[in-house]
Amino acid sequence: MTPHSTRRSFLKSSLAGGLGAGLTLPNLNLLGKKQLAAAAPEDQILIVFQLRGGNDAWNNLFPAKHSTFRAARSQLAIPVSKAIQLKANSDLYLHPALAPLKKRFDAGEVAMLPGVGYPNPNYSHFRSLDIVAAFDPKAATAYRGWLAEYLKHGYTGSYAIPAIDFESRLNRMFVGRPVPTFTKPSAFKFRFDPATPVDDQVEAALLESNAKVLRAGAGAELDFTTKAVASAPADANLIQATGANWSPKSSLWPSANRRDRHVTRYLQYCARYIISGLKTQVYLFSLGGFDTHANQVANGSPEQGNHADLLGAMAQGIDAFFDELKRAGQEKRAVVYVCSEFGRRAGENANLGSDHGAAGISYLVGPQVKGGVHSPYPDWSKVSKPYNRANIQYTVDFRSVYATIIEKYWKVDHSKVLGQKFPLLGLF
Repeated sequence: MTPHSTRRSFLKSSLAGGLGAGLTLPNLNLLGKKQLAAAAPEDQILIVFQLRGGNDAWNNLFPAKHSTFRAARSQLAIPVSKAIQLKANSDLYLHPALAPLKKRFDAGEVAMLPGVGYPNPNYSHFRSLDIVAAFDPKAATAYRGWLAEYLKHGYTGSYAIPAIDFESRLNRMFVGRPVPTFTKPSAFKFRFDPATPVDDQVEAALLESNAKVLRAGAGAELDFTTKAVASAPADANLIQATGANWSPKSSLWPSANRRDRHVTRYLQYCARYIISGLKTQVYLFSLGGFDTHANQVANGSPEQGNHADLLGAMAQGIDAFFDELKRAGQEKRAVVYVCSEFGRRAGENANLGSDHGAAGISYLVGPQVKGGVHSPYPDWSKVSKPYNRANIQYTVDFRSVYATIIEKYWKVDHSKVLGQKFPLLGLF
């Protein structure tokens, strides 16, 4: 549904033009009266923060003094004097732009997963996004999404809008489940096109009546569409109305550049809905720009540049988000999960950048998380020349991260969602 779809154009495009799994509408009852529940939002809220392009893990958390690391990254490696030591006597250091995460790490609120990946990695952005969405390294396309599978087989709540996707099109992780998808709440609208105002009620009743008829013999795809059609207007009203008068504390939030403002916008939307009582359990948004083949760092100042700006926007935004929730006493209800489709090569290229690689890094942030480094740090002594082609092998499967979120955070048997068992991690 486009931001200003009409009933006629929407039905024509979705019912006559094919039923795609990427339909961006929620599953609600159109004619049922919708109000904010009086109870507090559901616990165990997850915000998925996707770093698009392939985040360079070895410019996040790195063995700053390791001879192979410094040889492989003579232009990219941040000087020890400007990096942040993770802990006393640790060989690992953080990018200085991640200082806000270091503060929360020290408080026991950041779980780090260096070396996250999967067997036989794919280096195409499109295939890799499908793979991590469908939790299947053999996936040729995202025929299902892990979050959609959770909503279908694991979600135990009864709230009408269990998830929201803050993107222009449905994220692959939600493939198979109607989810409200928009980049701005005020633009998420569904309008009828009546000749008179009275016709609004007639068209609404007709829309629901037609949906009921179609549902009587619906297959999976048709059922997906009719549920979405029937719910669209009421969902749009609820999403726009919830927290419409809420205001963030602007001094908490980063705004120095466009990346800061992008992250701030979507984390403020999450804060708005959580604080204002929308009982949605899963939120997702993404930040692009992590495909850093060139000019990843400033020449001669590797602690500055493009990647530093991206990491700073991510870290400052997450820090501000939890500070905002804390003002409302809601900080213990949410976890932010930071992920990317893959990592980068061990060594730099000739353009002050790094190329697509296997293992990456993920973070989980929040008071409910057990802080620490929860995966074996990759062994740089095994990295050999040519460094720009050398790969860092994964040390933890991304599906174990999903399984742990589902089982330890959401308290659901992960095999019912993922279809098989994976080793669980001590993240919660």
